[in-house]
Amino acid sequence: MWRAMWHSMNVQQVGYRLSWVAMLSRLVSLVYALGVLFFYPHPVIAARTAILLQLWAVTAVYTLALVIILLLPVNHWLRSAPFLILDTVVVLAIVNVAGGGYRNIFSLYSLAPSVTAALSLPSAERPFSRALLLFGVVVTSTVGFASSLYLDGYTLPVIIEYRQVDEVVLRSASYWVTGGLLAALAAMMIAWQRSRDRANALREQAAVEEERRRIATDIHDGVLSQLSALSRRAEYASLLLAEDPGAASEELQRVGTLAGEVHEGIRWIVRALRQDPAQLTLSGELSRIVERFCRNTGMSVELSLSTAELDVPVDTIRHLGYMVTEALTNVWKHADTDQAAVSVRRRGEQDVVVEVVDRGRGFDRDQLDVVPAGLGLRNMQERAEEIGAEIDVRSSAGDGTQVSICVPLLT
Repeated sequence: MWRAMWHSMNVQQVGYRLSWVAMLSRLVSLVYALGVLFFYPHPVIAARTAILLQLWAVTAVYTLALVIILLLPVNHWLRSAPFLILDTVVVLAIVNVAGGGYRNIFSLYSLAPSVTAALSLPSAERPFSRALLLFGVVVTSTVGFASSLYLDGYTLPVIIEYRQVDEVVLRSASYWVTGGLLAALAAMMIAWQRSRDRANALREQAAVEEERRRIATDIHDGVLSQLSALSRRAEYASLLLAEDPGAASEELQRVGTLAGEVHEGIRWIVRALRQDPAQLTLSGELSRIVERFCRNTGMSVELSLSTAELDVPVDTIRHLGYMVTEALTNVWKHADTDQAAVSVRRRGEQDVVVEVVDRGRGFDRDQLDVVPAGLGLRNMQERAEEIGAEIDVRSSAGDGTQVSICVPLLT
């Protein structure tokens, strides 16, 4: 589930989640400042406890305001260049007011603008411009921290005299190390996003090409061959008219049935050409079939669909449409009833079952071997085998018929 959610996120959603990461680091540094204020017994900090508490309260209010903005629809402002500049100025003002030299309790909090700017890279419209802004934030933060040292009397001679060069250098370098590491991670994320987008584009293109080849195959192997068979049956029926009118009438019925199949095949191909194959769904296809069938025949068909859309392959949807249409046509022609039901339900984790049920006259199961030629069950069985489905026909005289088709879900 988490993997699917991660792969489905767009750039804005990624930026929003990274904003929460940056905000979490800001909250942790705020808690750290309070902990140092109360539990770090250094005379420089202890002497300024009152003003540092007031400054911490102001910083906490500022941080709370940012959290509220992050919860609102305008949270994208926290990833904009104006905010990053403003945030850098505010944080450096807090650092300089707090003072304390390199023991500044807000030194960790002063890393927040660098973290926020680095994590805003993946959602930036112009990553190069945002990278330049990150560089400016890091430089400004370093200069601001150095100015707080200078205002507290930590000039270069004093730092050397007290042998605090290592401490000051480490604190100053933290802006560059933090910003650089997060910028590298952001660059890797941007590269991954672009690679994923290219892979998705290639998959979509491959899917379109595959659908085009499938439609071309359907036209060649399906419609054209059916039209050829239709032409031959029509010629055969015309020859029978003079010799055996009864046989000619039966042959014309077969011609009509075959013409209906050709019509359905052409209808599917036209719809597939007009609509993105990825947008074809089982529920949508069955809804169209039932609506068209009720309109053309006047029968009442109750349609029951699964609450969640089932991931069924496009070609399977096409064959299921033919099979459901054939089953409903059998109800209309042979069941002697004006009501039927079509249902879709999931069976286990890997299968979906489509059922067509009526309460009509039914037929004797002992005669099932001779019925398929008249009811098209043989064609339905062939389609089921082609898509790896199982078809089960249950019927008894006077008790209706139930056609169940079990197909595997797309995995």
